Amino acid sequence: MKTSVIFYLVFSSSFLIQQSLYAQQGCDEIKKENEYLKNALKITTPVKTASAANIDFNIIKVEGNTKDQTVTLVMTFVNHNANEAIQYYNTRAIDVEGNEYKGSDHSIGSEGTRNTLYTDTPMKSTVTFTKVLPSVKILKLVPINFLYNKPLNVDIEFKDLPITWK
Repeated sequence: MKTSVIFYLVFSSSFLIQQSLYAQQGCDEIKKENEYLKNALKITTPVKTASAANIDFNIIKVEGNTKDQTVTLVMTFVNHNANEAIQYYNTRAIDVEGNEYKGSDHSIGSEGTRNTLYTDTPMKSTVTFTKVLPSVKILKLVPINFLYNKPLNVDIEFKDLPITWK
């Protein structure tokens, strides 16, 4: 009888240890998923927002590359109209000292300067400005002009954008 009680205790404790290890594994997976979702929210939280023609223009980050002396605006566009094409027309940035930089490299989604914005679906976009010195810490004004819905021009402005240099 004593041996059967000892066997039962050993068997029960090994079963409980396996269950707690399995539960711990499940918790670790949930923690990883939560961390991923937190980072995804952080990545897509806008720094500044402007709206025009029923489209939200959200700046996600303004990142400078010290080696290349470039600044890239990372944005998302959310169209609240029916599907429609949009195209960059003119992009500029002006720093606090009055230096002006023309946008050089544009992308909307996987395309260049032009793409279709789908209803209520965020589309990532980037604009890069060249020859920006790392001493520039803020873009005072970033006016962006778009061609939208054939005859309509959309003009938006973002002010006082801090640059994160890497």
